[in-house]
Amino acid sequence: MKILFVENRYKTALWEIIGNMYQDMGHEIHWIVQNPLFKPSFGKINSLPFPRKLNFEKVYTESIKKIIQADRGINYFDVESDDFIFWYHREIEQLIEEVQPDLVFGESTLFHELLVIDACKRREITYLHPSSCRYPTSRFSFYLHDTLVPFGESGDQFSDDEAMLTVECIAKRKKLPDYMQVLKPNLGFKDKIQDKLKLSWGYLLGEKYNTPSPIRKIKINRHFKRNIAIWERKALGVSDLNESFYVLYAMQMQPEANIDVWGYPYNDQAAVIEWIIGSLQDGEKLVIKPNPKLKYEISDKLLAVVEKHREQIIPLKHASKMDELWPFIDLVVTVTGTISIECIFDNKPVVMLGQGLQTGQKNCVQLNSTLSLASTIQSIKENTFPKLTEQEKIYYLNQLMNTSFDGINGDGLHNKTYIENNKNIEILIQAYQVVLNTEINNYNTPLISNQDVS
Repeated sequence: MKILFVENRYKTALWEIIGNMYQDMGHEIHWIVQNPLFKPSFGKINSLPFPRKLNFEKVYTESIKKIIQADRGINYFDVESDDFIFWYHREIEQLIEEVQPDLVFGESTLFHELLVIDACKRREITYLHPSSCRYPTSRFSFYLHDTLVPFGESGDQFSDDEAMLTVECIAKRKKLPDYMQVLKPNLGFKDKIQDKLKLSWGYLLGEKYNTPSPIRKIKINRHFKRNIAIWERKALGVSDLNESFYVLYAMQMQPEANIDVWGYPYNDQAAVIEWIIGSLQDGEKLVIKPNPKLKYEISDKLLAVVEKHREQIIPLKHASKMDELWPFIDLVVTVTGTISIECIFDNKPVVMLGQGLQTGQKNCVQLNSTLSLASTIQSIKENTFPKLTEQEKIYYLNQLMNTSFDGINGDGLHNKTYIENNKNIEILIQAYQVVLNTEINNYNTPLISNQDVS
């Protein structure tokens, strides 16, 4: 098979490990590289040239509009024109047509990855983004294209007793998902300086679409630090809550594929909050909890929305603890947040705007033409909102288990501990073999067994 990997800075170090394994199995390895400073060391490398002046018409398809809306350069890094999207779109289309890959691995975060995904979708090529499944912990799923639809099955299952212990642990947040855990730092001062120098050098060479200028980075960090300070001055503590009906919106970190891509078209969190407010009645209030890992989500637009609806919005301080807040909350609204899984197992009413395995559970509501947020709130007040039984919780947990695999996908810098851990790499390789075999079976060709792998 022809297997294509899409460069994503330091994540390319993991792709090289997996690509070497596939190459040893006899597969043909190809690469698409957007940032030349992260070029891999083997395989057929296709480096994308930096944009020049366009000499063709820009056509705004729905998929292109979606990619532009999620782009970090345009949204945050002062990239003024979307010309580069169309330049890279043409280059990537030509490469995919030339390579004709059978299977593609990459993230679904940066614009060039989203363009590859778009090209793969139209050609019915499987594109997989390995990412943490959040719960159960220390596991990940292969998500298809730019969705939260898992691909491949591990066959892993809990016994009923093990499942209920895990359900209780997740419902009461006794075990945090991987991305929330505080890990032992593996980045020294030298690593940080080398990273900054490497990214700055790439910027000077022409990679200014996924990388902000050092000056812009300083400015944007100062701006959002100021916004956070404004938020804190307006914010209240959990102790200020009373006996109202409370809807919780837990902010999701941005920029992040979890909301910018998987949450589309609900990736404008200020607009989502404004929509929630428009559905509330007298005596109902919206509590906004900031994300513990802050980035750029406390925007000027969000601060304006909070100020405009100050009578109905309660902004919480960043130090507010979810365990203290939880008993006050009657309903949670989220786009694609991890909190949706916690709600399902705790039978806390939740509305999820994005898609995922969660929305197959009867106590995780997706609104439609006949079911509004107001009617959902009314069902909670009337105690008719659906709840999961113990067996239904076990079934859902085993869905999460079966569609995920042991292991953590690290990168070559921020969490390189994981790709330097031989045991973790061994179990990752087993998972990548499973999904390769799944794809081969989908093509009705002979299955490569693990025993055949040298």
